[in-house]
Amino acid sequence: MVSARLARLIHRVIDEIWNAGDLDLADELFGARYVNHGGLIPDLVPGPEGVKFSVALYRTAFPDLHLCADDLRPSGGMVRLRWTVRSTPRSGPSGSASAARAGSLTGATRISVAGGQIVESWTSWNSAEVLEALGILQPADDETS
Repeated sequence: MVSARLARLIHRVIDEIWNAGDLDLADELFGARYVNHGGLIPDLVPGPEGVKFSVALYRTAFPDLHLCADDLRPSGGMVRLRWTVRSTPRSGPSGSASAARAGSLTGATRISVAGGQIVESWTSWNSAEVLEALGILQPADDETS
């Protein structure tokens, strides 16, 4: 069944690449011209190398990163995925707010699959939350004098 095959593909990406850090598996599961629209580094590095770069970046910043599928709905050659990521940022400079902040982030991704590989995805999430947790972006409600 196509739906079961698509679900297994997405679960492998989540469990083996994102959660276990098996970056080499991206070469098998993602097409050579794969593009993720809406990622933290959107559209800059296409193909499996972009996936490897993104996973390495997030897992370095958030060593205990854990991604889970909240809802997975395959249909035709597309998959709709609602997800939650839980983690704690790597300790930043002494006294930084990001060093103590932990939590979760939710989002949704629409995934296009062709020839048994992920070829394109569109992700919707609040990237500002990640940038704030890393101490790169100040929260909008923090006013400085």
